[in-house]
Amino acid sequence: MDPSGQIRLVFSDGETLHFPPIGGETILASAERAGHALASNCRAGTCRTCLARDDKEEEVLLCITPAVADISLNLPYRRTDLISPSLRRAKINSFSRVSRSVWEVRYRLQFPLPFLPGQYVEAIFPGIDGARRFSMANAPSQTEQVLHVRDLPGGAMSDYLGTRARPEDPFTVRGPYGVFYLRSTAKPKLFVSGGTGLAPIVSMLSSMDPGSAPPLSAVVGFAHADDAYSLDQLRALSKKLPLEVILAADSVGGNRWPGVVANPLAALREVTRVPVGCGTEAYLCGPPGMVAAARKELLARGFDAADVLNEEFVHSA
Repeated sequence: MDPSGQIRLVFSDGETLHFPPIGGETILASAERAGHALASNCRAGTCRTCLARDDKEEEVLLCITPAVADISLNLPYRRTDLISPSLRRAKINSFSRVSRSVWEVRYRLQFPLPFLPGQYVEAIFPGIDGARRFSMANAPSQTEQVLHVRDLPGGAMSDYLGTRARPEDPFTVRGPYGVFYLRSTAKPKLFVSGGTGLAPIVSMLSSMDPGSAPPLSAVVGFAHADDAYSLDQLRALSKKLPLEVILAADSVGGNRWPGVVANPLAALREVTRVPVGCGTEAYLCGPPGMVAAARKELLARGFDAADVLNEEFVHSA
């Protein structure tokens, strides 16, 4: 990871962001164009919400300070303090079945909803009682939002998408929620997903800057080869980032399968790009049993507990 020439912002808990300065823009605008949300309000240098300090403890207002290379500033808050959940109106752009067991829903928002890559929203669709939780599968900087929906036979969402959904259908989302999000550190990163637990992993990978990303490995697991999806997107990410992608399926039937026949835990043996041990940061998302087993395995391999971040993916009917 080479952050030279970039702007460096350090949150109060030590988490660090690096992003390129954009000529003619402020530090705040450059951060937002890179997909990073920062505390701000007036954007005119009067309210002091965007206050930061340099290494000499001098005050810097991000909304009016020009963006130039190699600035290092300290922020007086944690990254997780930034975004309070809020309600947004949304409309479906398109939806399609992308594998035997997964739907993809693409939509747009009335107003942007800032989030950290890996977080989720609660969505309420027409004719469905109660909210469903979905992780965003897009980078925060993207205008079009993407959800991955597990096709559960007899489930309310599956029935809606299979029989009644139409482009332009209105619905609402509230969020973001969760502390499972991509940390901006220089540590090598290991991602392990199962099923539609891939969604937040895609969001994280899509948000990374190819010029500053550390070594990355992603173990992407499916119950069956027919359940696999987003393979082209993963290939494209592996060409853009220092990323190896290891596909794993418990069974493949008669399919030609470009990965290994194993569960995600067993597929860890295929990882070569990052150390599977102390010093690597791990992100786990999938069924509860998979996440628990993977966490136990990584801790046994010497991972620091603070470096194993996980979210269990529980499907709503």
